[in-house]
Amino acid sequence: MRKTLIVPEKEKKERLDKFLQDKLKEVSRTKIRCLIKKGEVKVNKEIKKPNYRIKPNDKIEISFKKEKVNLLSFEFDIKIIYEDEDIIVVDKPQGLIVHPHKKNFHQSLINALIYMRKGLSSINPLRCGVVHRLDKETSGVMVLAKNNFSHLDLVNQFKERKVKKEYYAICWGNLSGKITVDLPLARDKKNPFRMRISFLKAKNAYTEIKVIKKLGNSTLLVIYPHTGRMHQIRTHLQFIGYPVVGDKKYGIKDGYKELFLHAYKLGFYHPRTGKFLEFISPLPERFKKFIKENV
Repeated sequence: MRKTLIVPEKEKKERLDKFLQDKLKEVSRTKIRCLIKKGEVKVNKEIKKPNYRIKPNDKIEISFKKEKVNLLSFEFDIKIIYEDEDIIVVDKPQGLIVHPHKKNFHQSLINALIYMRKGLSSINPLRCGVVHRLDKETSGVMVLAKNNFSHLDLVNQFKERKVKKEYYAICWGNLSGKITVDLPLARDKKNPFRMRISFLKAKNAYTEIKVIKKLGNSTLLVIYPHTGRMHQIRTHLQFIGYPVVGDKKYGIKDGYKELFLHAYKLGFYHPRTGKFLEFISPLPERFKKFIKENV
């Protein structure tokens, strides 16, 4: 498949990979960077690097094969909170990965929805329907797109920060009052699967934290992440000295097998009607048990 793009006169001088990411919604960011590095993307018939700054009237030619992925079904029942022709809202259980991380992997939320015969958007073959994610260890409410129209609309809502998110967490230590953490995050150079506070090549991250109840030497929190960076809540809490209970990646060795982080509420505008919707995933049993044992 070949595609040709002409950079408009009024287009800002942004990176080549970022420009293509915005224009080629059907191709993942990782795939775009891979195509550029392989020389499958040419600007004015020349091979450029991903960080090349585009200029007005640049002629960009892209050559790529559209991926054909046949995702397997996974016999696992997912609780459906809401569903219509455009979206599906689910209650993701703790311990389940959202989408396959490779072609032959099938024990994910997406594969479970395929088993349940749910239609999903096809923009990204390995991430059908996925417009945002929760960590494997995090439970709670998620929205997925059932078609490409709703997919693009929801992605833009997350990008423009129109989506309202509310989490519950239990952290070690006694916090008081209201805390805001406004510290940028970047991938850890030593471990790309971890995030760290950084002021170099980092993305801004803003988290609002409120105390609900002190539980002995721990605290029940309600958290509002105003940005959506990977591991944002876990990294911010760890940095200020109050790691999430059961967090093996950023926390302490506390003996808890499950992570005490839960996506409680999600609010967004319906892609077709424009009506603002809110959905809730009730506090899970692991939270109720911990609270009862530590009051």
